[in-house]
Amino acid sequence: MSRFCFTPVPLAMAVALAFAPAVHAQVALSAAAPAAPIEIRITAQPLAQALDALARQSRLDLMVQPSLVAGKTAPGVTGRMTPRDALDRLLAGSGLAADIEGTAVTVRPRGAGQAAEQTMAPVTVSAAPVVSASTEGSGAYTARLVTIGKGEQALKDIPQSVSVVTRQLLDEQNLTTVYDTLASTTGMTIQQSPQGGKYIYARGFDLTTVQYDGVPLNRGMYGRASNFSAGTAIYDRVEVLRGAAGLLQGAGNPGGAVNLVRKRPLAGNATSVTAKAGSWDSYGLQLDASRVLNDAGTLRGRVVADHENKHSFIDYVERRSPTLFATVEYDLSPQTQVNLAMSSEQVKGLPFLNGLPRYSNARDLGLPRSTFLGASWNRQDNTNRGAYLDLSHHFNDDWTLKVSSAYVKEKNDMKYAGSGLAVNPLTNRGALRASTTVAENELSGVDANITGKFDALGRQHEVVFGVNHARATARTVYGVSSNYYSFDINNFNPDFPEPSDAFINSNLREARVGKSRETGAYGTVRLQLSDPLKLIVGGRLGWSRTVWDTDTTGRSPSVSTTNQGEHARLTPYAGLVYAVNPQWSAYASYAEIFSPQYEQKESGEALKPLTGANMELGVKGELLDGRVNTALALFRVDQKNRAQEDYSTSDTCRSDYYCYTDTGKVRSEGVDMEVSGKLATGWNLFSGYTYNRTRYVADVNSGGLSFNTYTPKHMLRIWSTYQAQGALRDFTFGGGVNSQSSSYRTVGLLTADVSGRAVWNAMLKYQINPRWSATLNVNNLFDKRYYSTLSSFVNANYYGDPRNLVLTLRGSL
Repeated sequence: MSRFCFTPVPLAMAVALAFAPAVHAQVALSAAAPAAPIEIRITAQPLAQALDALARQSRLDLMVQPSLVAGKTAPGVTGRMTPRDALDRLLAGSGLAADIEGTAVTVRPRGAGQAAEQTMAPVTVSAAPVVSASTEGSGAYTARLVTIGKGEQALKDIPQSVSVVTRQLLDEQNLTTVYDTLASTTGMTIQQSPQGGKYIYARGFDLTTVQYDGVPLNRGMYGRASNFSAGTAIYDRVEVLRGAAGLLQGAGNPGGAVNLVRKRPLAGNATSVTAKAGSWDSYGLQLDASRVLNDAGTLRGRVVADHENKHSFIDYVERRSPTLFATVEYDLSPQTQVNLAMSSEQVKGLPFLNGLPRYSNARDLGLPRSTFLGASWNRQDNTNRGAYLDLSHHFNDDWTLKVSSAYVKEKNDMKYAGSGLAVNPLTNRGALRASTTVAENELSGVDANITGKFDALGRQHEVVFGVNHARATARTVYGVSSNYYSFDINNFNPDFPEPSDAFINSNLREARVGKSRETGAYGTVRLQLSDPLKLIVGGRLGWSRTVWDTDTTGRSPSVSTTNQGEHARLTPYAGLVYAVNPQWSAYASYAEIFSPQYEQKESGEALKPLTGANMELGVKGELLDGRVNTALALFRVDQKNRAQEDYSTSDTCRSDYYCYTDTGKVRSEGVDMEVSGKLATGWNLFSGYTYNRTRYVADVNSGGLSFNTYTPKHMLRIWSTYQAQGALRDFTFGGGVNSQSSSYRTVGLLTADVSGRAVWNAMLKYQINPRWSATLNVNNLFDKRYYSTLSSFVNANYYGDPRNLVLTLRGSL
């Protein structure tokens, strides 16, 4: 018997099919074929390769005559199922059937016997299993590949810091919102918005662009403050890149990029149910069903319906969050696939907006965490609906075209009372403002790219070329009546009269319309200079423009327009990756991003755009046969051309204020470290540590001080689980900590400190049977009392959640 050992799978199978009359893919010997469901991950590909992948993943011995599978293709098969089910799905529509005896599998024409097929000498093939960027069903804490940089790349081949929050991590930590997910990710900081959304920071800079399967959309277009909310029920994973991402998404700040990757239809029929019950009368129910819609397996569909009904540790607060997601996928040919999806998310209920105030001298009020400083008539109704379409075509094994588009429409309708005045320490009196917000945001974008490989100078190299375009329109009408309701902080009653909208708007009504356009063409070449050394060079030529029109009526009427834009701006990118050995690589990279400014010089000339540059040195490891990813990075981010008041001009130079110069500069620098994956049998770990220091390098007002006091110097994120062995094998024990050092907020001459904290969480999972499991999550295990956000003294102080429990029952039908 001949034996061939090649990787990857396509090469191994090609050699076997070319030189042998039969293929025998052998992985391991076992007493019997596995009958219980296991995790199967096989992408759509030629049938011969798909069968080989199944043999390796299910530990079966596979025998098949090459002529039977020649020219045939198999659909992708993903999910938890028996090897028998997976085999039937791979062979659906092929005219073939399979017989299983013990660990031996023989593929034959449907209706034919086995004897004739077993007379030819087999060839044993050893090859690496097919890997994919998808994480659903993998049970893994790390991803072998990511898509945030276009195409699929291994983490160790990307010369920047990248984290992936897999579906397994989302489920085990009960991370039901995008914000919760990012708050548990290496190096990320979250701050609460006074209007319901949150702000995302990385390396001291805010991230306002969110990618949907690689399509960048501007989620920072709000007339007042962020209302953006998004759950994780519809996503396979969340990919996070830290550092400048101008090559990927155009204008913005140099903090990084977030890519939300949707769930896709599975290759076989599967249905799962998730039911939750938790503290403060919180309940949830989710149904996730995927179906093959034709006999050939080329048309597949999936529906996710999720509903949460939550009360809060804060008095009066409650919210209902229904989510519906539907997607269909069709293989137009073995090389071409199209996917269509639609989503609808809603947040409705009685909110606590604006947060708590402080004393006017910056001291903490020390209020109970349950304190509600709002009105019993507070209400919100926010919707977020999306449509997504993508098409991918594989010209051959080396070249792929992908076109993706995304459309999101968000509506916000809120009326509420919230703190608008710091509390007087002598009288203990404060005041609430009454507000209304009616807003509509419409976002759309498209990204088309081609990825491929080519040979030159005796080596193989890679290229990416693409174009993208994004538009955003925001319409907001905001009304506010300041000091509407005065109160004693020790005797607050939320049952006060609701003002009419006309009354609120008579004090101040601000109507804003914003329009944003972003267009760019990008390209990257990955040159294999030598066996260990790879050079990555690229750039993006971008056009960006944002215009805001503001019309204010009421007691202080005004009309204004701000216009910021940049034409044909080139954003460079460069990196070196040195493969120390097959497991470890070292890298250095330089990446830029720009952001137009609307301020003007005394001459009337617009300021130069902000330019952010990320410089990074690091090492990455892919260990234990790819089950563990490690990374260590030293980074420095410089942002220059920041607007500075020009005090040499009159204080009425323009718009009754000084004019500006573009001489400001800030710097963020530090260390990122991460280890994630399966360290040993039953033991999974996700851990990340960040040291980050920010400061004004050149600033007329704050030179030498920190430019982002929200960002703590030290951040530690750890989550780990261990599945017991032996008699306790049905139990999985888990826990972790989100820890960070102190931060502070300065307003004028006053400073308020936010103490450092370590918030511990725990998990216990019991596998009831192969289909059902029960999980208990205990969050804030030691009931740490802390502020998650401190933004000002008049409001925007928010407590973190006290200790709470969530019991989750998951099952497959």
